[in-house]
Amino acid sequence: MELDNKIPLEFSEEDLRFLAWAMDFLEGGPFDSETDKQRKETTSRVKKALTDLEKGVIHSVDSGVLYISCAFCDGNGSFPDILSNDEIETEPCPVCKGKGHNVFRTSSENILKCRFCGGDGKSWDSSGYATGEVCPVCYGTGIILFDQLPESPENGFFWNLLHPIITRVSKSRFDSKQYADSVEAAFKEVNKVIKEIVKTDNGEELDGAPLMYKAFSPKQPIIRVGDLSSETGRNIQQGYMQMYAGAMIGIRNPKAHENIVIDRTRAIHLLTLASLLMSKLDERV
Repeated sequence: MELDNKIPLEFSEEDLRFLAWAMDFLEGGPFDSETDKQRKETTSRVKKALTDLEKGVIHSVDSGVLYISCAFCDGNGSFPDILSNDEIETEPCPVCKGKGHNVFRTSSENILKCRFCGGDGKSWDSSGYATGEVCPVCYGTGIILFDQLPESPENGFFWNLLHPIITRVSKSRFDSKQYADSVEAAFKEVNKVIKEIVKTDNGEELDGAPLMYKAFSPKQPIIRVGDLSSETGRNIQQGYMQMYAGAMIGIRNPKAHENIVIDRTRAIHLLTLASLLMSKLDERV
């Protein structure tokens, strides 16, 4: 089930077809290389959405509503009922009520395939046979809505995996859907901890990438994360210095200086990176 089209839901199918034509028409410019790269990426996403429409994975792309093929009946709208005399009678699918699709008022990035049933919407017995009942997790739809999940053991497990400082500064923002703010807070905290270590060591007041280059310099590191007596250790020291500096340049600074919007999934990716960087400080030599 492909749902990662990332096309704004206010576009109709007609809009998408016009946009695809326009993107192809504009091929060749006059653009600089970066603008043409964006044009190609937009063209790819638009055509992916159109392909999903044609396949019936998504039946509409209007007004923040997703029409997704029903997993329980495979989009057929019917369900075979085996009678006591072993005859088979077809009846409307109990999940989609015969429509062949289910309606969700959400955005595509908040849709996940149900892990419990593998996305087929069915319940299985211990021998691996379908019971004829709907999946008790996704209720036969084959998907779950990530942004509407209550705090669950699985969600709690994510925060338990992160460094406790990252959880402390980011979780409340994340839970209130301030995803960019939660990421910014995490990387600001990484910067703050390293800043305090460097200031305690030599009294210097540095920030951002210059701070990271000073703190993790392979030649005279204030914070050592590798054994500098070996080539492998020196490579580790160099690599982490670049990771810390890159995180400040490419993640913290843009989010601190511009009103950047990111979705929940990308926030999870970036918070995991912030947790890794914070945990590496705890492991310093």
